[in-house]
Amino acid sequence: MATTIRVAVETSVPADRVLDAAHDFSARRASVFPAVSLKHLRVHRLGDSSAEVTEGSRAGVVVWERCAYDWSRPGSVKAEVVDSNVYTPGSTWELTARPTAGGSHVEMTWVRNFLPNPGARLLGTAYRTVGPRMFRHDARRVLRALEKGA
Repeated sequence: MATTIRVAVETSVPADRVLDAAHDFSARRASVFPAVSLKHLRVHRLGDSSAEVTEGSRAGVVVWERCAYDWSRPGSVKAEVVDSNVYTPGSTWELTARPTAGGSHVEMTWVRNFLPNPGARLLGTAYRTVGPRMFRHDARRVLRALEKGA
């Protein structure tokens, strides 16, 4: 069963800057995306509008995913899981940003299917119960970091 979480946030950050940050896999990534640990960040392939990257969390048990990123569609960066210790291949994360008079309107959407192992099942339960609140908080943290110049 897929769990889908959508978050929409307004920010003073221009849309192009938000989108650029979503496909910036340099050391800056951990400053913008607090859930990403540089220790678990590995770029396998980087092209003009796509990449394959492994990212992992830094807190508690390491949750990692190897994703195929695509930012060829204007206004969007999408990551599709190709391998993970908790998510099934095909799970996605997408960030869209469109300009507004005061900055941009940003939407993030996570569609997650979980592997049939105990840790993934536990994480799936957490996503369904506290995920929406947690991801709203994380999205605001990402945009605050960009607003502060990260």
